[in-house]
Amino acid sequence: MEWTPAWRLRRLYVCFFSLLGPFLSFAKAFQSPHERHVLSRRQLAKCGTLASVVSTPAMGSDRLILPLEFERGAFLLTFRVEGFSFRGVADSGSPFLLVAACVGARLAAKRCTEYCDRYGCSRTHVGRPSGLDDNVVSFAGAYARAIWRKGNVQLGGQSFGDVTFGVLGETQSFGGNAGGPNFGLIKTAATQDAEIRPTFLGQTPFSSLAFDFRDLARPVLELAEADRSIASSHVGLIDLRSFGAGVEYYAVELRALLVDGVDILPDAKGVVGILDTGTTGLALPRDLFVAFDAVKRATAQQVGIRAAGNVEARIGSDVTLHLRRGRVEGLGGVSVDVVTPLEEDAGSVFLRAEMADARRGQPTERPLVVFLGLAFLLGLRVEIDTVKKHAAFLT
Repeated sequence: MEWTPAWRLRRLYVCFFSLLGPFLSFAKAFQSPHERHVLSRRQLAKCGTLASVVSTPAMGSDRLILPLEFERGAFLLTFRVEGFSFRGVADSGSPFLLVAACVGARLAAKRCTEYCDRYGCSRTHVGRPSGLDDNVVSFAGAYARAIWRKGNVQLGGQSFGDVTFGVLGETQSFGGNAGGPNFGLIKTAATQDAEIRPTFLGQTPFSSLAFDFRDLARPVLELAEADRSIASSHVGLIDLRSFGAGVEYYAVELRALLVDGVDILPDAKGVVGILDTGTTGLALPRDLFVAFDAVKRATAQQVGIRAAGNVEARIGSDVTLHLRRGRVEGLGGVSVDVVTPLEEDAGSVFLRAEMADARRGQPTERPLVVFLGLAFLLGLRVEIDTVKKHAAFLT
């Protein structure tokens, strides 16, 4: 069976285009390889550091433990909005709570049943008006009109009232988009940008999250109001908003990206890796993908294609993440070692800032961006603290 990577399935990159104006509101997307200015590694290091700390696990009941289900290259969680039941992609690479309504061509063709049975559907105007303009939410492989509403959200036995969420209408695909809407888990957005819609976690008291993939028979997402880390060391996060990103991605400095032992990162260029549970494997800017492919082909000539294409991501002085190869028995025997190039249609993490640069005629140096997906995280507990700005990886 062919698996489409989740960054193509659903994914964020979330760009908003105002229906009443010419402005792109926001992009959750990927780095274009053409004419991009990049930071040196020394400059990038000023924006995020590696911290070694000893933490005491927080006590109390101020957390949710949510079971996850693996399907079509992503982990899904179950929730309710205004009484309607949904399953959404638990996505650390996007910020918004999105649900779907079956309308347009899908409704006319009577193709709602399979989709709605799998992911859930609501009425287009479920809940109450939010006072926010409708937008178009753009994914890597599709775009859809979003109506922004308010309502009650039930998650893990807790209720959250007056939450802003997006209802997606008919999806227009331009490259293989499939799968459920996103349950975005980025907490913080750029407050000075009125076009950015409220994030889900930003409307809750939760400030830390942890994906526990150590037991794939029982994967869970934990949300907590305080740091509950059990790790002894952490990797500092880099806030890409300082470079013009619309939200605070969970990004780390990528010190090396080894393909069959060869580092394919360009010399002296700053590169960040976004920890993205909405991506199945690894998504690379096209130039890096070409370098990956060249090394893999050269290795395959010596050891065979099955033994080639091993990837290691070094994100700290003592942290190395490995791309999971082959079939994963705990996930029903599927493979998640999908490596894909980022396409121009995906936009960019820095799209709105780059548009402003173009108007001024003053390009700005920004880091290259790659997306480290589930294939790097399986078998680990991944902890993210949005207050202390760090991540941890436990085996």
